[in-house]
Amino acid sequence: MTTTTTATTTTTVNLSGALAECRSAFPDQIAQAVARASCVIKATELIRPLLPFPDLLDRENALRKALAEQVQARATSLLERNIQIQKLHSQLLDEERSRLAAAPADASTPPPAVTQWRQSNPEGCGRLGGDSGTCY
Repeated sequence: MTTTTTATTTTTVNLSGALAECRSAFPDQIAQAVARASCVIKATELIRPLLPFPDLLDRENALRKALAEQVQARATSLLERNIQIQKLHSQLLDEERSRLAAAPADASTPPPAVTQWRQSNPEGCGRLGGDSGTCY
């Protein structure tokens, strides 16, 4: 059990650090949109096995990749991309809550990395200047 706790703590630190590295390595959110999205997708893969429904993260990352291609091609604005990611993330959290409510009760506390993902991309990310540590 200690190993699990240590792995979870390590995952949380690595997720935060990996996302920060993505922002640092690819600061131009338009010209480097595809590379930055690929980096974020790789970083979020750290939490995939910890999620109760990893397919939700897969759907978010599929949209992230598609929108990055559109942003880099200048077919979609960065603001529109942020709005779409924020809306989908919110829908995915609603779907996760519905699935969890229908599933047998699990009284365990989710790992910190799962909580971090759930709290990412809040409504403020869909506004100009929405590039904080929680917007990705």
